[in-house]
Amino acid sequence: MTDDVLTARNRANAQNSTGPKTEAGKTKVAGNARRHGATSRPDPDQVATWLAIILDRPELTSRDLLPEDDAGYRALALAEAEVRFIMALQALQEFEAGCAASDEITQDLREVGQGIMQELIDDGGTKREVRSGTALMDHILQHEAQETHSGGKRHRLLKRYLAEAKAQRRKALAAWLAVAA
Repeated sequence: MTDDVLTARNRANAQNSTGPKTEAGKTKVAGNARRHGATSRPDPDQVATWLAIILDRPELTSRDLLPEDDAGYRALALAEAEVRFIMALQALQEFEAGCAASDEITQDLREVGQGIMQELIDDGGTKREVRSGTALMDHILQHEAQETHSGGKRHRLLKRYLAEAKAQRRKALAAWLAVAA
């Protein structure tokens, strides 16, 4: 295949992957960054602290925080990249230290499943109902394990965020060094 054919095919495929279209879907994905904090907006105070270190100025001016030249933009980008890297690293370390709790949806699922099982026990459900309830609880526990245990989906996601933050920091540092030299 020629490059033009590949490009056309890739563009056609990209049109199918444009994210959620409904308001409910958009609302759901809007909360993804708040779920673990690894990709949320960096704290401006921390960015300012790193910018002061990068520029080697203990006191920053408003001009430093709102740069007008290429070096200022690159320094600010490096400061933000550094803060994002630290946030991603902290989120991964907290997860690996066992501080990761189940998300609200998983906790709600578990409570519903436990309620169903309790009703089946209290009301003496049929064997089929008990098997269905047990299967439901197994699925909920598997989902929870994926969310809270090492090697699960959340762990892999946090590792990916850290790798992306490292790459962003490396590029920002190279850009900063190119204009600072």
